[in-house]
Parts: sequence; structure tokens; C-alpha cells
Amino acid sequence: MCGINGFNFEDRKILARMNSATAHRGPDGTGEFVDSVSLGHNRLAIIELTDKGKQPMCNADESVWLTFNGEIYNFMELRKELEKKYAFRSHSDSEVIIHAYEEWGEECVNKLNGMWAFCIYDKKKNLFFLSRDRLGKKPIYYYAKKRQFIFSSEIKALFAHPIRKELDEKAIPSFLSYRYVLGEGTFFKDVRKVLPAHNLIFDLKSNKIKRIYEYWDLAPQEFEVDENEAKARVTSLLKESVAYRKISDVPLGVILSGGLDSSLVTALLAKQEDKPVNTFTVKFKEEGFDETAFAQTVSDQYKTNYHEVSINTSNFLELMRNYSAYRDEPIGVPNEIALYLLSKKIKKHVTVVLSGEGADEIFEGYGRKFSSARDYEILHRLQKLPNGKEIYRTKFSKLFEKYKGRFFDSAIDHFMGEYIYWTEEERNTILKPHLRDSSNDFFKKYAMRHKMPYQQLISYLFIKIHLPALLNRLDSSTMASAVEGRAPFLDYRLVEYVFNLPSRYKTRWNISEKEMQDLNATGDELSEKENIPKYLLKEISREYLPDSIVDRKKQGFPLPLDNWFKGEFENIAKKYLLGSEAKIAHFVDQSALRQLLDSTEQRKRWGQKIWMLLSLELWLQEWFS
Repeated sequence: MCGINGFNFEDRKILARMNSATAHRGPDGTGEFVDSVSLGHNRLAIIELTDKGKQPMCNADESVWLTFNGEIYNFMELRKELEKKYAFRSHSDSEVIIHAYEEWGEECVNKLNGMWAFCIYDKKKNLFFLSRDRLGKKPIYYYAKKRQFIFSSEIKALFAHPIRKELDEKAIPSFLSYRYVLGEGTFFKDVRKVLPAHNLIFDLKSNKIKRIYEYWDLAPQEFEVDENEAKARVTSLLKESVAYRKISDVPLGVILSGGLDSSLVTALLAKQEDKPVNTFTVKFKEEGFDETAFAQTVSDQYKTNYHEVSINTSNFLELMRNYSAYRDEPIGVPNEIALYLLSKKIKKHVTVVLSGEGADEIFEGYGRKFSSARDYEILHRLQKLPNGKEIYRTKFSKLFEKYKGRFFDSAIDHFMGEYIYWTEEERNTILKPHLRDSSNDFFKKYAMRHKMPYQQLISYLFIKIHLPALLNRLDSSTMASAVEGRAPFLDYRLVEYVFNLPSRYKTRWNISEKEMQDLNATGDELSEKENIPKYLLKEISREYLPDSIVDRKKQGFPLPLDNWFKGEFENIAKKYLLGSEAKIAHFVDQSALRQLLDSTEQRKRWGQKIWMLLSLELWLQEWFS
């Protein structure tokens, strides 16, 4: 896990500044290559701890150069294949990428199992070849303008160059809607991100991007499989994924929240290790939010080295400020702060940490979102009936109330209503008129790619669009302390298999199809009462974990923000958001915001949304002071 930097001209001073800006990602060494182009690298040594693993790294005749961030888990298998033709000088996965590129060109990425963001400089073809892993675990940003091409693991390093740092205001409604910036965009004009599963080719002769293309996608395939066979296959893939992700020449551990996903990862890793596993947990003092008792249960069962950090209002704001300096966009989810704090603790004990990210997206763990597919199916059926509106109002009154009597033009329109964080109406309450943008064309583009059932479409959109934002948070919060985060649930082979399993293995309904379609209840009400989210994963987990862990409702690493905003945070929010120096005043109607903050009833409902505005303000202060 490292930091990568580069650009299409020679300048050692600028390259040194870029490497300095990303030094926290790789404190174990800095590398440079300058020869008509400039490539930089910050090294976090995980595999091949000697200088032979130093980057930028080249092939034998120095015609191919690599700067690489990530881990290739199947590098030993690929090496055995490549050793028939190429002489290796190190034991690193980086050298495997170089020879894989020599052998298969751009197609080499299809051979890789891992997480990566890399740039290959091909001197003979006079090009940069940038690639990002299938699911977006590792980030890569770039600036391409006026015949300049600059790339980095983090946006701040791009501004080591004399390019203009200008806020892209259109990112603000996207941030409020989704808690991240949609698509290739960022919070900065002219700065883009390479999307997951994409390659970018930059022609160094014309100094233009030659092409950007997607090399991998999830393809829906219908197939039937016996439950026991599915259970055995998923278990096998998970065990292999954990085994891959423990490959390291440095100590490793697990982020253990006490929820199902991280608990299962802990159990599988503990069973593969001879020594006790290090586990790391965040503690909240507020009742109903502290999960340490569950984490302790798993720790006791597997005799782990248990570590804990506490977080509360007294240190939360200071942590937000400190973390904003590392974050390339405002902090979208408050539990990122907890992960940032936890990573500081983790670094004192281990360098590599496994986590449970991805299980909810592939196993349908967001119960209310996936259960809402049933709502749309009912409305879609009613919409076709001559008296459908009347049946909607009388027989399905709870749905009528939730959706305000509305029918939906398509499944994606319904999904956006369920997925958006700040609704269009809420955004328009506080945003200034020029920022009242409600476009969701990016989601629609993905939704039109494949024909699939709506419930599977929800999973597809979560994996292709939502998950990369989640992984970016994991990367930022851990790499701020030079910790490598790995996600066993996101081995692409496991993702492909589970994605195409029959839906009943992911969401298991306890009632019949007819009862489900006839009940006067919303998907929210039925979720986890009449169905079992992540059914197959829970059944697998029963072999490793007590029922108290397997059957508990999803908590999702929440923070007690609504409680905090009733006390100290209320005054903090008013101070930062309503002051005359508030940077947010350029984008938000402060009088409308004041009404919101003065309303006790609204504050109860809007705790996390107000926190997002506070996060935006602190980030703007940090980046545009």
C-alpha cells in the first residue's frame, strides 16, 4: 500500500513536492524516476521488505516502468507462469505486474486478483497506462489540461504543480444527495478520478488522453443451485479470500465492530492463524450505540488480542479537523472519523488490517433498501390497472402514505427516492438557486446496461456506484496512518458468484409471495420482521459465531449524532454554519439554515444532515482557507 505520483514532463522539484504531499501513505521509502516523464512513489513495505521492492520499478531493459499502489494477491501463481519467460530480480508483486504487462499488454489486468492503482510508463510505445482495480479499492486522480497530464493517489499532490485549485460547486448537491461526488468528478474543477475497473491510456507523443475504457463488469446470469452447494461454494471462496489477504511480510489484524461481517472475517482469519489475531474496536459511551460487548464476545471466543479506542463529543470535532486535511472531499459519513481514530491505534500494533466492507452490497444487507423492491413491484402492478389508484389509496394505504400517492416511471426512479440522502425538496430548502441540481443520469446510465430483476439491479448499483465511495473512505481513513485495509468480501470471484445467486439466498422471506404482495405494509416495516437479510451469509456464520452475533439486527457502525446535536454540537453547528465568515454561506441560504437549527423538531430529524453541512464547512476551511 503506497502513494503514487507522476506527470508527463521532467521536474524533480515538483515530483519531490508531490511525494511529500503523499508521504503519510508510504513512510518506508520514497522513489523517483525522471527521464522525459516523472514518476514518484511513497512506499509502505508489505511484501518484499528489502530494497529490491523499491519503486518506481522497471523491467530488464528499462523500457517499462511502474509506480504501483495496492496488492496483487495471486502474484505467486502469475509469477510461476511468467518465470518460464522472464527472469525475476525480486519477490515483489510489483515486478509481476511489469512482466504481466510485457506478456499480455493492457489485458494483463484481467489476470490480476487484488486491489490496485498503477501507472506503467511504456518507453517504446511512448504512453502512460493507468489502471484501477475492479471494485475501486485504490484511488487514482488526474489532471489533463493544456497538454499536461498529472496523476496521484491523492488530489492534494496534484496542487504541488502550479495549477489552479478551484472548487467545483456542482459537487455540493452531489455530496448532499449521495454523501460523495458522483461519477468521474471531484470537488475540484479539472480534476477527475479514474473509475473502478477502468484503464486510461495517455499518449505521450500527442500529450492527449487516447482512450478511457472499462475492462470488467458484472454480467447478470440466471442459474439455479442447491442451497447446500451455494453455501459450500461461498464458504470456500471466503476462506480462500481471507487466505489471500493475509499474505504479508508484516503483522496484520481485523477491524472488529461486533457485527456479522467483521466477526466472520475475524473467525475465518483466527482459524487460519497459529498466533492470536489482533482485533480493533471503537467504543461509544452512549447507550444503544456501543457494540463493544459483541466485539468482546467474538474476541473471547477466538482468543484475540483485543484493542479498543473511545470516541465522544470532546474529541470528535478535533478529529474532524485533523482528518479533513487528509480527505480529498468532505467527510460524508461520520463513522469515518471513528475509523481514522482507530487507525492510529492499529498502526501501533500492525500494518495490515482486514475489514468487513462489501458484504452488505453483495449479500443484500441493506434490509430496507432491498425490501423496498417489493414496494415498487406492487406499485408497478397497480399502475397497469384501471382502478389501480383507488386500490393503492385504500388497500395499500401505508404505501400510499409513504410515497404520497405517487407511481414511478421506472425502477431507477423508485431506487433514487430510496437511495438519496438529502431529498431534492430538502436540498432546495437551504441551497442557493444556482445549485438546485437533481440530475441522476449517472445512475440511469448504469441501470440501462443490463436487463435484470429490480432487486438484483439494486445490488448492481450498490456495487458499481456506492461501494467505491465506501472503499474510498476506508482508504483515506486507514492510509492517513499508513495502514493497509483489505476487504475479503470483495474478492471479485466471490462478488461475481454471489451477485448471480438466486435472490432467496440473499433475502429470505418468511412469508409467501402472495402474502408479501397483499400485505398493507411498506418494505421498511417488513424488513427484518418478515425477511432475513444476508440469509446465506448468516447460515454460513452459524458454524463460526454464536446466534447472538448472527441474529442481531444490523447497526452499521453508527454514531449518536442526533443525541450530540441536542447538546454541545448544536452550538458548534450554529457557530460554524451561521457566522459571517462561514464559507458555506456562498452556497447555502443561512436564514433558511438558521430556521432549521432553531427548530427542535427539525434538529431531531436532521442530526446527521446538519453534521454533513458542518463537515463541508470544516473541509472548505481546510482546503480554501
